[in-house]
Amino acid sequence: MKQPDCIFCNIDESNIILKNNLAFVIKDKYPHSKGHVLIIPYEHTENYFDLSKEEQNAITDLLNETKKYCDKNFKPSGYNVSVNAGKSAGQVVMHAHMHLIPRY
Repeated sequence: MKQPDCIFCNIDESNIILKNNLAFVIKDKYPHSKGHVLIIPYEHTENYFDLSKEEQNAITDLLNETKKYCDKNFKPSGYNVSVNAGKSAGQVVMHAHMHLIPRY
């Protein structure tokens, strides 16, 4: 369910780079490198491990699609893929999401 105070639940559609029926991709507001993006499920779920299998698969599909997008547009030599699950793991926005960070 959409949360009124969650920044990921209230994304302006014009900021979405790629999407499928269960998740979307946006640029990270504080990127670690050029092309750093977030892959976010539409449904507000706090922790990646609480997502449905379908949502996890949708995020993985977008991860692969976004890698192709970054390869074409930024030509990095490598990537970091990360999920912070919980505050003690460094999760700041308590809406599940995955980072794709191109490395040069």
